[in-house]
Amino acid sequence: GRGRGHVSRVRFLKEPQELLLELSKQAMQGGRLNDALQWLERFGQGTDTKERFMAWLSDYFGYKKETADSQPVDTLRFPVFRSILTLDPGRMVYAFEAHLMKQLYNTLVTFNEQRQTVEPQVAHYWECSPDHLAWKFYLRRGVMFHHGRELTAHDVAFSLRRLMRETDPLTQRWLVQGFEEVRVLDERVVEIRLRSPNHLLLRYLCFPATSILPEELVDGREEAFALAPVGSGPFRLELWNESRCVLTANPYYFEGRAHLDRVEVVFLPPEELHSFQAGDSEKMLCNHDGATYPVRHHWERIELLNNGCTLLSYNMKQGGPQQDVRFRKALHHLADRKSMVEQLGENRRFPATGMQPHDYLGQEDHAFDPAVARKLLNEMGYAGEPFRIAAIWKHLADAHWLRDRCREFGIEAEVVCYEIDELARRFRDRNLNAEALLHQFVIDEGEVSLLELYLREGSYIRLVMDEELSARVDKIASDLLASPSPEYRKHRMQELEALLNHEHVALFLLFKGLQTVHDPSLRGVTINSLGWIDFKNVWLQSV
Repeated sequence: GRGRGHVSRVRFLKEPQELLLELSKQAMQGGRLNDALQWLERFGQGTDTKERFMAWLSDYFGYKKETADSQPVDTLRFPVFRSILTLDPGRMVYAFEAHLMKQLYNTLVTFNEQRQTVEPQVAHYWECSPDHLAWKFYLRRGVMFHHGRELTAHDVAFSLRRLMRETDPLTQRWLVQGFEEVRVLDERVVEIRLRSPNHLLLRYLCFPATSILPEELVDGREEAFALAPVGSGPFRLELWNESRCVLTANPYYFEGRAHLDRVEVVFLPPEELHSFQAGDSEKMLCNHDGATYPVRHHWERIELLNNGCTLLSYNMKQGGPQQDVRFRKALHHLADRKSMVEQLGENRRFPATGMQPHDYLGQEDHAFDPAVARKLLNEMGYAGEPFRIAAIWKHLADAHWLRDRCREFGIEAEVVCYEIDELARRFRDRNLNAEALLHQFVIDEGEVSLLELYLREGSYIRLVMDEELSARVDKIASDLLASPSPEYRKHRMQELEALLNHEHVALFLLFKGLQTVHDPSLRGVTINSLGWIDFKNVWLQSV
């Protein structure tokens, strides 16, 4: 403007892109990652500002020695390329949520993966009646919830009865289908009575879904509790929003305080996966997505084979070519799993012939037979009906490979990509809008995790079964649970898998690897059955 004839001048003290980078960093540090990414998209087009931000963000992650209120704070900060759907044990579905729940809560008993035995946790002792219908659990003294109250038998009974309820049933209700009642015998003793013997009950009670909750914070207040959950585990929840989840060590944990002070999980959009690079200050990378990150040659490497497969579940609740068993068999024979592993690479390891890896894993796919596939499609009179494959971003490469393979055989295949929360909602509401779903599962609790796939209403396997197949599965499962013989149970479990194979309601595709690499100065790094590190035992050897 002109005041008394003088021309005003505006002097920019920083270049616009430098200011954008600085503001984006501040937003990230304040827990507003989405704001930062939106600003970079809107105002950083045609510049390298976003690349510089992602490079800074990579260095932001890792094991950090920081300061808060003049006190040293050991922080483990890492990205995941998805959001958390729930921290309510009764509503859990996905492996990452189950892993976080193991940090926040405790169960009556726990399974030691190294020793392959059930061991005490909240309960220090248990006994059962000769007929295996009545089980008593004796609780430890001094197990404190994060809000300062001691855990009692009333909390155990409340948590299990909550799973048992029939109105507004919880996702994990299948675990307690055989429960007759749960009784409080005194402040430290709880009794579970069963309708029929369940020789896997102790393994059921290791499942994170049976975590013990504080009755007064949950009863009548489930929505509020779900947003700010309280448990008795080695970490407590400090913050959970759309950008991150922050856990802090529970100083009064009955099994000993964690070495870490703080764990910060940052949610990055899936589309940023390939923008992310491991920074120089990174101490550890837990790789579940298959991408390859450059790491230093002296880092230690832990590799596991995921003990659950990637598969295609057919949507039998919807019309389409998948209703014809000949179509499903055709896909079984046209899917060249060996080529799938070779062409897509990354963390894909072996073709799958069933739910779990076997001792005789190899690269050959003996089911691959294109001539049989074409013959089956001709026999059924396939006439170009659409075949849509639903998948989340993590499985898009697999879905696109299968789509292209189907098209080579004249199948009008398409891929529908959903966000993980939308997929869960659509499956729950029976509104998948696709003829099949490509997904992966994790066997973290042995036989119990396998049974969950078959028995939990809403599981991606259970939902593909018709009434007749469901009834046959339920009968085998009931027989399996009644047997004290591990070998017999294994035999019956194989029968369940054989049923799926015979009906071709699922197409087993491949097994993937899990990899964690870390600086040797990071100690106590072990991988649990969910494929994640146990936060409680990690520490940095700095001198």
